[in-house]
Amino acid sequence: MRAAASADRLERDVARLERRVRSRSESLARQFDRVLRVLEAWGYVNGWALTDWGELLARLYTEADLLVAEALREGVLDGLGPSDLAAVVSCFTYERRGPEGTHPTAPTRWPSREVATRWRRLEGLARQLNHNEDDAGLPETRPPDPGFVSYAHDWVSGVELAEVLEDDDEVTGGDFVRHVKQCIDLLRQLSELAPEEATAASARAAADAAYRGVISASSIAQ
Repeated sequence: MRAAASADRLERDVARLERRVRSRSESLARQFDRVLRVLEAWGYVNGWALTDWGELLARLYTEADLLVAEALREGVLDGLGPSDLAAVVSCFTYERRGPEGTHPTAPTRWPSREVATRWRRLEGLARQLNHNEDDAGLPETRPPDPGFVSYAHDWVSGVELAEVLEDDDEVTGGDFVRHVKQCIDLLRQLSELAPEEATAASARAAADAAYRGVISASSIAQ
C-alpha cells in the first residue's frame, strides 16, 4: 500500500511537471512567433531564411540590435565624422540611471546641429519599432538615450577628461569610463558591419580616437 501510494504521488508529480514544461514550451513558441512577425515586417526574415539585413542583424551584439540595424539601413549613421558618429552611437549604449532612464530627454547642449538632426531621426525609428513590438505583444526595446552625446563627442574630439567632466555632477569618472567603453565596443562592431565603407571607416576612427588616456589605461589594468 505504501508503494502504491508512493507511485500515485510520483505519477501526480510527473503529470504536474509535464504540464509545466508544456506550458513553458507553448509560451516560448508564442514568443518566437511574435518575434518572427516583427522581423518579417521589418524585412529581416523571409519565411525561414534571413535576408541580407537579417544576416547583419545576427552579427550585432548590443541590447538595441534591431534599432542599430535599422539605423544603418536608413542611413542615420552615414555621412558623419568620427566625433558626430560617436555621439550618435552613444545613444544606443548610454542609459541614464534612476527613474529618468525610462524617459530619455534631450541634453542641455547638442555638440552639433547634425547630431541633433540624426537624434530626431533615430527617435522616430525607435517609436516605430516600439509600436510594432507593442502590437505583437513583445517587450519594447529600450529607447535610445542622448544623455551622453556631448561627452562622447568631446572625448573623441580630443578634449581632456578634466575639461569633459568639468562642473558635472551627473557623470562620475567611473561612469564615464564605462560608457565610453560600451560606445567603443559598438563602434568597432560598426566598423566591421556597416555597408557603407565611409561609415565603417568613420566608426573605426572614432573607436581609435576614444581609446586613449584613462580609457586605455583602465583596459590595461584589467
